Amino acid sequence: MVKWHYTLAKQPSLILVLLQASDVCAAQQDSSPAVSDPSQCNDTLDSVLRTSLYPHDPEFEELSCRRIAWWDSSHTRSWFLEKGYTLYHIRESGMDPASTKHSETPFPFPMHGELEPEPDLKLPILHGCISYVGNIAFAQNTQGQHVAFKAVLDGSEEFRILKYLHNQGIPRSIDDFHHVIPVLDVLPCEGHWIAVMPRHRIAHGDIKTSNILVNHVNIDRYDSNDPYRRSLRSQGKLTYALYDFDGSTMFPPSMSLDECRLPSHISFNTLYGQAPGDTMQGEFDFNPFAFDVGMLGVMFCHEFQHMVCSVPMLAPLFDRMTTRDIARRFKASEALQFFEQQVIPLTSKRALSFAAEAIYGHKAYDRYDRWKYLDPDFVKKWAAYREPPIPRHILILRKICLYPWIFDTISYIRRVGRFVGRGWAALTRILPWI
Repeated sequence: MVKWHYTLAKQPSLILVLLQASDVCAAQQDSSPAVSDPSQCNDTLDSVLRTSLYPHDPEFEELSCRRIAWWDSSHTRSWFLEKGYTLYHIRESGMDPASTKHSETPFPFPMHGELEPEPDLKLPILHGCISYVGNIAFAQNTQGQHVAFKAVLDGSEEFRILKYLHNQGIPRSIDDFHHVIPVLDVLPCEGHWIAVMPRHRIAHGDIKTSNILVNHVNIDRYDSNDPYRRSLRSQGKLTYALYDFDGSTMFPPSMSLDECRLPSHISFNTLYGQAPGDTMQGEFDFNPFAFDVGMLGVMFCHEFQHMVCSVPMLAPLFDRMTTRDIARRFKASEALQFFEQQVIPLTSKRALSFAAEAIYGHKAYDRYDRWKYLDPDFVKKWAAYREPPIPRHILILRKICLYPWIFDTISYIRRVGRFVGRGWAALTRILPWI
């Protein structure tokens, strides 16, 4: 991938481009692990990639260090050099490029402007953080352009999706870009694959701020308020992309969105609080595309719901994106249409240009009353879009479903109920002909 920096630029215009992105779609860091001595690396890509652990597993940090040591080993560096890529130097503080010389950055490569080091941070320009999972590394190609690599298991759903995206071609301008990270190449490596990207019936399944990139790099974690980035945004040159497809699913193009279903346990692969409550009541399956819209709505609520007094039309948009009534929930195209036809025309340009302040300890999307301080006439006009409070019986059901055996029991009852219901419906259609 091209090395795009992951960040969330907190302004309402992000809603527009991500609504566009979710119509075709579908982490990097929390804390960096210690760096192992690459000279002691005896692992192959297969040995470090095929081992599957979760961050809470005791052996996870050791595995992450082994993966980082594999990237930094001499044989791995030599292999990438033969392919025309120079890997960043890996240090305790993160990853630094071999050269910070300014180069031309045609789309989709990231822009970095006139960069200067940060003396207070003591970090070089274009510094990158180490992926806590250990499956991502940065590099420069022969033209000095910055790219990112992701190691992907052979035969995995993620590989199938990345291969599909690679076959779609590389966008050459923002106008051709659909806000899903382009795949520049897919390299076979030690029985698996390395996806090369610039830092479609696909359900993403893990939409969150850390899975969003922008086409500008400077110093990871410290450049969200970079004046050059603000300049790019005001000129319309800054764009956003979704990435990280290891929790995604690609369905056949012949299936309608309403026909696509996945087992409920797949919805638990994201962090608590980042997903809608579609599967918290003992459901045995769910619609992943409605779930994606719900996740996007939850993210928007956490980032922007405190701005509804300035932009009232966000209240009906967010409520309809996260409603518990899945049949009434916006599809991605409907949410985009509502934003373009209702939110933008009914909101002042000054309000739309506000940069949303970061809110820490935000209230859950389904407990926050976004309508409380709005004009009564406005509330009455858009009452059909307002989501009612969570009923008591739903809260009780969610609480008891935290026990796995109760969840499984209710899930089984729901499955039997659907089977009986479909059987009865088929029988009533047949009876008149008997």
